[in-house]
Amino acid sequence: MTGLSFTLLTRTSALPLLVMVAASAVAQTNFTILKSFDPLPDAAVPFCHLIEGTDGAMYGTTVAGGISNSGAVFVLRKDGSGYAVLKSFSGADGSGPYGDVVEGTNGALYGTTYGGGTSNFGTLFRLNKDGSDYRVLHNFLGGADGKNPWGALIKGTDAALYGSTVFSDATTRGTLFKLDEDGNNYVVLHAFTGSPTDGQQIQSKLLLGTDGALYGTTGFGGSGFVGTVFKLSTDGSGYTLLHNFTGHRPDGASPAGGLVEGSDGVLYGTTDTGGSSVAGTIFKLNKDGSAYAVLRSFLNTGGDGQRPYGELVEGSDGALYGTTSFGGSANYYGTIYKIGKDGSGYSVLRSFLGTGGDGDAPGTGLLLGSNGIFYGTTSFGG
Repeated sequence: MTGLSFTLLTRTSALPLLVMVAASAVAQTNFTILKSFDPLPDAAVPFCHLIEGTDGAMYGTTVAGGISNSGAVFVLRKDGSGYAVLKSFSGADGSGPYGDVVEGTNGALYGTTYGGGTSNFGTLFRLNKDGSDYRVLHNFLGGADGKNPWGALIKGTDAALYGSTVFSDATTRGTLFKLDEDGNNYVVLHAFTGSPTDGQQIQSKLLLGTDGALYGTTGFGGSGFVGTVFKLSTDGSGYTLLHNFTGHRPDGASPAGGLVEGSDGVLYGTTDTGGSSVAGTIFKLNKDGSAYAVLRSFLNTGGDGQRPYGELVEGSDGALYGTTSFGGSANYYGTIYKIGKDGSGYSVLRSFLGTGGDGDAPGTGLLLGSNGIFYGTTSFGG
């Protein structure tokens, strides 16, 4: 049996800090709220997956809040101390970051904003971990350049940064791009063309597989019009659709989160909708697209979670852990769950309450810290 601790950051308009502790067991968790976001000018509405920096602190973004209510970048230590807003976006320098930040080889943080910048189509930025030396490295222009990046950047083994945009123009339905950490050598690796032969509107971050290829999901497009799983090389070649979601029960539809590669070399992910109860699924497939299977269809009854948005993470026990934005035993405020890589052992570890200082609607996956504890955010509540 595995004892687990979950630590959560929530968005709120009040000050209280709530600590909740349960006995360590497979179906129970030690749960602590580290930070409830305060009214402006504090950060507000986190949709990001937290990252742990090389300094051991956690970093994240919020879509709203900050001095101009255009979003922020924040830092927090794993014990809840040291919270600070590192950057408040103004709009001109970016607005509304949905994705995580990523730490570059130089120790700086890199990320994207959905809007703002010179064309109001979003930016790609960098800043130091103390908040200094903020720079916009790229202003998205729309058209062939893409616009409105949602998913987080990832760092390649070549030290380049890889990311995506949700939209572009009438014929291009989002892009995949690459650039150096200094902002040079920006290039579009793939322009999505949409249904029926390609995916469109990617909202999740890419995965760099152990084979050196990039993998990802699109929320729409494909032959079934409800999303795809794809693969390509880091130079943009070899783009292939590995799976077209059908949305026909029991298959899933509209994946909002990215993929994770398990210790078994298999890809695992979630869909926001579809499945036997149209409440979302957990799926797996091999890196060549074979052996696709639905491991779990979320239910609309019995206190189960519904609509998983974020990526899964593999725990030290080999199980997969994730969140749902809705469902649970307490008025549908979302859950934290666990499932084996073969689909067995599914359990809801926590149902969010949405009241009394608790969180509401986790919109992304969990971070497994170097201390063995899971950390996450909820977009509302507190």
